[in-house]
Amino acid sequence: MTDLQTYFNDIQPKYYINEIASLGFTGLFRKMAVRKVKNYSDKRVLDLMSGQGENLRYLQKPNKNTRIVTLDFSSAMNRKLSSEFKERYSIRQIEKDFFSNGIQDCSMDIILCSYGTKTIEKEKEQLFAEELSRIIDQNGEIIIVEFVKPRTPWRFSCVKCYIEILVSKIFGKEFKELFYYINQYEGLHNLKEHFINENLSVLTYKRYLDLIEILHVKKG
Repeated sequence: MTDLQTYFNDIQPKYYINEIASLGFTGLFRKMAVRKVKNYSDKRVLDLMSGQGENLRYLQKPNKNTRIVTLDFSSAMNRKLSSEFKERYSIRQIEKDFFSNGIQDCSMDIILCSYGTKTIEKEKEQLFAEELSRIIDQNGEIIIVEFVKPRTPWRFSCVKCYIEILVSKIFGKEFKELFYYINQYEGLHNLKEHFINENLSVLTYKRYLDLIEILHVKKG
């Protein structure tokens, strides 16, 4: 088990605090990203780095033919997701690292990834884009939302102080790790370029509040 797996297993019971600590922005922009797809009827959906399944709350118009695959390497997160959503959706859970996912080529219509890409090592970003491009079917869509390092110095200082001092003191020092990953992640621009190199089209790419980015691409 990697250090990152252990971290997410340990933090799972307190993971709901992310929404509180983010002042609601985590859920707001997750919803905005997931609802870029207006109709999930009859879709094959991959929820990547799925956590507790927060993305699944915002699927629009799912039906009995909507097939969902969730992938996350945290056993604790997967158990929580199963308890919340197994009765509501047809879900196949994969408990693996993404880079050994075993998912078939062109087997998904929609790929969602919320707040997970910042933990991917920079040298693996191209492979990440190649894998997603392999998995997504023709005319399929990939939507990624992520916290990013603010470009504005004063905003960066505010985020640093808020997470490292206020959030970590109120909710626990384990939440201080969040700033480490945000500080290391400049944005989704490089990933966008990798998708373009894989012949995917960029539908939208936007930064919000100098803190969150959403990237929406399509194959074909």
